[in-house]
Amino acid sequence: MTHELLEVAVGLGALEGPLWTRHGSLVVTSLSRGVLYEVGDDGPRLFAETGGGPNGLAEGPDGSIWVAQNGGTPRASSSQRKVTPGIQRVRNGLVEDLITSGLDAPNDCIFAPDGRLWFTDPRGGGSSAGPTPGRVCALDTNTLDLEVLVDGPLYPNGLAFGSDPDDFYLAETSTGRVLNARRTSDGISGFEVFAQLPEGAPDGMVLDRSGNLLVAASRANAVFVFDSGGTLIDRIDVGQDEPVMVSNLCLGGPDGDTLFITVFKGGRVFSCHWPQ
Repeated sequence: MTHELLEVAVGLGALEGPLWTRHGSLVVTSLSRGVLYEVGDDGPRLFAETGGGPNGLAEGPDGSIWVAQNGGTPRASSSQRKVTPGIQRVRNGLVEDLITSGLDAPNDCIFAPDGRLWFTDPRGGGSSAGPTPGRVCALDTNTLDLEVLVDGPLYPNGLAFGSDPDDFYLAETSTGRVLNARRTSDGISGFEVFAQLPEGAPDGMVLDRSGNLLVAASRANAVFVFDSGGTLIDRIDVGQDEPVMVSNLCLGGPDGDTLFITVFKGGRVFSCHWPQ
């Protein structure tokens, strides 16, 4: 299937974490600049200055935005504030550093059916050469109690829940696989391989209303679409011949049928119609 992409923002740094908010706006993270941008019809505007390397975003029940903060390394010439890897909250325009110790490099996050913020905490790089096991954690956003749900996936990255809320999907970047497990009263059951990407490595993921899993494939200039059985059914090509580093994606728009895709190259956000 051919998908026509529209460029809706450009020049915003290395982009990640797209989030369509309940207020009807798109917010993205700029890893390289330590800020969040809100992207609207009249162009992008600065939304919050988190410092470090803000990565994944999730919206809480009260409309606050939670940030998986990998800590980053500000450029020597940059005025952005230094922060440690952890979890931040943006509320009423203010950035709060809530979890500031015990984590390596929080990557992506999502509010789970149990009401907690689940997030990935990889260690080391995403290369398949000697990857270090990472973790999936859960944070009670009321008490700030933190639980390690599983320790072992190789560079855990994007995460999603299925049409059945007990179905859990995890991008394992180092192996190029998407893993699947069941959510249980004790945490997470053992992982199985849901899908192997034909090329590139899985990053951010989102489930559509039809139960298909859309996976951002870094280094493949593409988004791969898998049905509920793990069969590859579609591919969305992003960029041209040069690598653009497709990082993440989300569904939004007034009718929920717009797919937003972030890439590193050129700091761009693309959109396309996604019928469901």
